[in-house]
Amino acid sequence: MVWKGMIFGWIRISCSRAHRLLSERLDGPIRPADSWRLRLHLVICEMCSRFERQIELMRTAVRRIGQ
Repeated sequence: MVWKGMIFGWIRISCSRAHRLLSERLDGPIRPADSWRLRLHLVICEMCSRFERQIELMRTAVRRIGQ
């Protein structure tokens, strides 16, 4: 049981960390380990998944305005 807590503790990130990583990802690639943790978090957390979709919608809108 101790190993399970250690493994999930290493994998799990907070919502604020997920938001920072989503913002960093807009500027370019993030570290593979962070990308993996972020993807796992987004599967689990509906609010952060919604935030990711909002960021993508805004990014698409800005690109269309610039065309």
